Amino acid sequence: MKKLRIGIVGASGYAGGELLRLFSSHPEAEVVRIAGESKAGTTIRSVFPHLRQPLTFEKVSENPFWTDVDAVFFALPAGQSFDLVSRYRERGTPVFDLGPDYRLKSPSLYRQVYGLEHRDPIGLEEAVYGLPEWAGDRLVSAPVVACPGCFPTGALMGLLPFFKEELVEEGSAVVDGKSGISGAGRGLSLETHFPEIGEGMAAYKILEHRHVPEMEQCLNPFGGGDLTFVPHLVPMSRGILSTLYMTLRETIPREELEGVIDRCYEGSPFVRRVESLPNPLHVRGTNDVLIHLRSRGRRLVVVTVIDNLVRGAGGQGIQAMNRRFGLPETHGLSGTALFP
Repeated sequence: MKKLRIGIVGASGYAGGELLRLFSSHPEAEVVRIAGESKAGTTIRSVFPHLRQPLTFEKVSENPFWTDVDAVFFALPAGQSFDLVSRYRERGTPVFDLGPDYRLKSPSLYRQVYGLEHRDPIGLEEAVYGLPEWAGDRLVSAPVVACPGCFPTGALMGLLPFFKEELVEEGSAVVDGKSGISGAGRGLSLETHFPEIGEGMAAYKILEHRHVPEMEQCLNPFGGGDLTFVPHLVPMSRGILSTLYMTLRETIPREELEGVIDRCYEGSPFVRRVESLPNPLHVRGTNDVLIHLRSRGRRLVVVTVIDNLVRGAGGQGIQAMNRRFGLPETHGLSGTALFP
């Protein structure tokens, strides 16, 4: 069977590197074109010595449109995907965007959050939010898949089952997210400099993180209301641990609450409820989501862990692509966590 030909724009960052790593074991897809503006002319091995694909980075500004690919992945910062995505969309080439440009459904909200005008409103309207377990059949015909952010992925996988069942008081959700430093990207900054974070941790962008509107957008159809989000940077390279606090409308036995998770993700190859408290190390390098919950009275606490670069970026994009092309969902994603 002929393999899908994949292009990656923004392949020199951490998310792009994970796409390359995961696709290297995909039996029905292969990466044939890569672009990274600052790394143009260099090979994959010079940027990522652990990877073996014999490809050279192209300069997006000089060769912006590939006609020899079956799907394109974008891993670019806000505002940098519009023009290329619209061209691929018009050509009928499926796009999987790991960046934020197609996640928020309102151009005005996008402008408010990112300070930019959205230059592809038609694509924004057509885009499907690509949380695979919740997107359903919409992925099959999606011209653009907006892959969720890493923090929203960890939080929504634990929040949505209970909001969908109308078990949670509106506006009561609190998300405490702790992310590894790779979530800040590969660029250098004082906040991610080793002496600044190596033996400590820090909260940042309290109540004003850009992922808040994304999470509220997904919860609002189920009466989510305002959400409180406090992200933290912790001294690990990858992984997210999300502690989610909710107030139930009435007291519900813990066994019934566990049943909500079990029913919601029945048949999922990646999502599991676990009896013990999960650790990001338990999912390192995988597309898995581990969920644990505790309750007392009307207070419900859910803990989820994901790998921010796999489930929170490249892996989730490949999972959506597998669904989009009718491939087994686990293709390229069947690895076991590297522990300890």
